[in-house]
Amino acid sequence: MMNINKASELLNNLLSQTDKKSERKIYSCFIRTLSSLKDKDLTESQTQLIQEKLSSLNLNTTTENRKKYYKQELSKFKAFLKDKFSFTSEKYYTEMGMIYGMSIGMSIGLSVGVAINPTLGISIGLSIGTGVGMVLGMAYGAKKDAEAKRQGLVI
Repeated sequence: MMNINKASELLNNLLSQTDKKSERKIYSCFIRTLSSLKDKDLTESQTQLIQEKLSSLNLNTTTENRKKYYKQELSKFKAFLKDKFSFTSEKYYTEMGMIYGMSIGMSIGLSVGVAINPTLGISIGLSIGTGVGMVLGMAYGAKKDAEAKRQGLVI
């Protein structure tokens, strides 16, 4: 069974063996996530679930493309933490809010722009809609991030 400490040790070992900046970044991010979990007040069942997930990731597998493999495993692990425990990374909601805000703002801006002036209004509507949507989405996301941080759900 792979626990948080063993996974951290393994990743620290991999970190010390590579010179590639992109690989180091992935290992460091994975290690930070695991360290953050150590600081959480997890129940026995939560710890058990995390250990089972870490074991299923097969982190001590040797592969040709380690960067790609560990990047995928980190994504799986973060998705697991989000689904099971509602743990999010820092600025998760801000980034999601920005994406959704831009999308919604773009469609509203396009609609309004076409309604005002079919030839010139499209570009103006898109510009304004995208900007306003992005700002509103980021504001909402920042509020959700602050709430998650208060609840201790940020890793």
